[in-house]
Amino acid sequence: MSMRHWDWSLPSGHTTFLGYASETAASMVMLAPITGLPWQAAALTLGGAAAAGAVHDLREGTTAGTLTTRALSWITAAGWASWALATAPLTSTGWASGLGMAAVGVAANASATRSESTRSQRKRLLKLRRESVGILRDWEDRMKRVARIENCHGRDVQHWPEKVGYTVEIDLPSGGTTADDLGGYGPKFAADMRLADGCGVEIFPGANRGTILIEVTLQDVISQDVNYPEDFSELTLTERFPFGLHRNGQQALGSLCNDCGILIGETDAGKTNTLRVVTAQLARMPDALIWAIDITGGGVALPWITPWATEGLASAPIVDWIAHTEDEARLMLKMAGEIIAARKAGYQQLMREKKTDNKLPISHEIPGIVIICDETASLPFDIKEGLDKVAEEGRAMRVRQLICGLRATQDVVTATMKIQAKWRVGMTVSDAEELAYLFPGYIKIDPKDAPVAGAGWTMHTRLGPKKPTAMKVWRLVDELTDKICAATAARRPKLDELSASVESGGFYPQRWARTLPVLYKGQKLTESVQHAIDNAGEVIAASTLLASDPAPAGTAGTSATAPAAAVPQGFEGFGGAAELFAAVTASLDPTAGPIAVPAGPAPAAAPAAAPLPRPARPVDPREKGWEVLAAAAGETGYTPKALHDALKQLLGNDATPAPRTVSGWLSKWAEEGVALKDDSGQYTRYVAREAAAQQASTAPVDPAGTALPEGLDGALVLQAVELLVSTQLGSASMLQRKLRIGFALAQKLMDFLHQLDIVGPADGSKAREIRVSTDDREVVMMRLADELGFSERDLGAMGLAAAAASHTKE
Repeated sequence: MSMRHWDWSLPSGHTTFLGYASETAASMVMLAPITGLPWQAAALTLGGAAAAGAVHDLREGTTAGTLTTRALSWITAAGWASWALATAPLTSTGWASGLGMAAVGVAANASATRSESTRSQRKRLLKLRRESVGILRDWEDRMKRVARIENCHGRDVQHWPEKVGYTVEIDLPSGGTTADDLGGYGPKFAADMRLADGCGVEIFPGANRGTILIEVTLQDVISQDVNYPEDFSELTLTERFPFGLHRNGQQALGSLCNDCGILIGETDAGKTNTLRVVTAQLARMPDALIWAIDITGGGVALPWITPWATEGLASAPIVDWIAHTEDEARLMLKMAGEIIAARKAGYQQLMREKKTDNKLPISHEIPGIVIICDETASLPFDIKEGLDKVAEEGRAMRVRQLICGLRATQDVVTATMKIQAKWRVGMTVSDAEELAYLFPGYIKIDPKDAPVAGAGWTMHTRLGPKKPTAMKVWRLVDELTDKICAATAARRPKLDELSASVESGGFYPQRWARTLPVLYKGQKLTESVQHAIDNAGEVIAASTLLASDPAPAGTAGTSATAPAAAVPQGFEGFGGAAELFAAVTASLDPTAGPIAVPAGPAPAAAPAAAPLPRPARPVDPREKGWEVLAAAAGETGYTPKALHDALKQLLGNDATPAPRTVSGWLSKWAEEGVALKDDSGQYTRYVAREAAAQQASTAPVDPAGTALPEGLDGALVLQAVELLVSTQLGSASMLQRKLRIGFALAQKLMDFLHQLDIVGPADGSKAREIRVSTDDREVVMMRLADELGFSERDLGAMGLAAAAASHTKE
């Protein structure tokens, strides 16, 4: 039998504390004959302990029965000890009475302690039920007051952990009311509850169509920094992965196996951090191969290859291929298309054996491929077509993509990308209209639901949430990125043999030799990386590879005796891809002259494969819209609806973008200064400036004359001069009212006109002096219009009297 170990630590509960008190009382009585302690010592000591124990129990919310039992135990112990000290030394009868009372106290306290948990739980449940009933009644009343829906019945309330919020289940009244009818009431309910920014109310369908779930966030979780959890365990591409938290504390999930994704975020909104978190989760997957396209410098992938390329912290790169140039991206997408076709045929038997419904079962040996593409707005149209092809054809063969951009517009995200992207993420924005294209069919998003960088909205049209839901992305710092690279490098998969043996696969092993010396120019690479570059063979530019043999002789997937294919007729003299592509583009222009073939002898033998010139450029609806608007430069112009109808006649219904998109073009052209905005009539009209219409592009015109302050445009200045001079009234309030602008902008406009000596200085609230007479109005207007880059026809399009008078004189 082992020796008993006595616990001399501090009391771990009220029962232990009572035991210590009993020992103290007995010790005091036993030592009384030696120390001569008065009876007051026991009364004061144990009475103080009794008071402290009662306070402790009250703070802990102990039930009344347990509190009474423990208080009586303390008082009894204090009374017996005081009596014992007063009558010491005790006889056997006195000790027997003390032991008897101690036994009764121990039994009573043990019984109270065992039942305390049940009593406390019952007390908490009762309190929670009372709160829940109050919440349900409040929501029934709120539905009546705010949403004008009467006879709602609150069924249940589920409180979230840590009192972050709760979920209310409500039965809607009969009559056909659905959750869709309450789609835009979330911000109104939040305002009615006086919730802070970052908190909010979201409405979801319930168990049936007549029931709704209302999620109410009471604590601002969105504004708090939520660090990436240091968990480097394995994930799989076949399952959804977390990348942040919803407001209710649940994980926000993404999916890139069956579905493509879109990530939109303006500058300083947290898009780059979100992209890093997604890449970190993909790095933990031994069945996911990561390819990256970023022609703006490869920044999307550099943090994931630097620990391997220059620092030696990781044994392998996390990103398997980086396309930092347009031609490298073309080569990557060409190979991705070939892999999709090869896998469909090559793994047919495997899919039949695994009974996977004609979908490739991926593993470490046969990994899925995820292409991360950043800044799609800067990509040429043919690369976007390659991305569209991957989105349309790669699902079953597990070749998917994540598209990232600064804006949710059609020139950044094509229609195919949006349709095929079931997972969509939009970061916090200053203008909620930016996300209307990404999340169509929903009420305008409230930016106050995600008011800080790193927050945003996520939805998955197939797996849910099926409406934009606020979330906060985990924050991933550089130091943790290095740890992830070191921890996951060993599990990174390699491209399977079948995929590597496609037509373009021969150039796949040379990818690092083409990219790393450019990305890390002037930096010392690690020994293993340098060895891989030195042994890659002859380094050929991706543009040359696209226009020459699909793979070098003797490499995988090619044959040294492969039959040669002829170069298209008329292009035999072009050896390099750049010259070939330029010639093909020129040949497609009906206004261009004959193609000039470079001098020099023709090659002795044709290339081993047909070159791949860039496809013919399709019609860009935006450029066609500008052409239509520019054709009417200086005239009445177009309303957004009229321009949309004109494009529909030219391009047809399928190729014409939505009216919202056309309206956005017109607003952007007005901001850039190439078009004039006239909202003086019933409908806003836009007129192309005559000088801008003569340009070949829609780039903004830089005025050669007067420099305008921020917030002002030339058309506004000319309209203000017309009003001030014609009325001879220098009033900022008049400009505010007539031009329908803010008072601060009207004041800035007056200050600018003072610099031009058109009005005098400010004199309190008095109207300013007009320094231009009505007789000089035409001369001043024409001079100022010339300085601002406006023609007489532009003035006429704006309806300014100076232009009309000038034409009359002529």
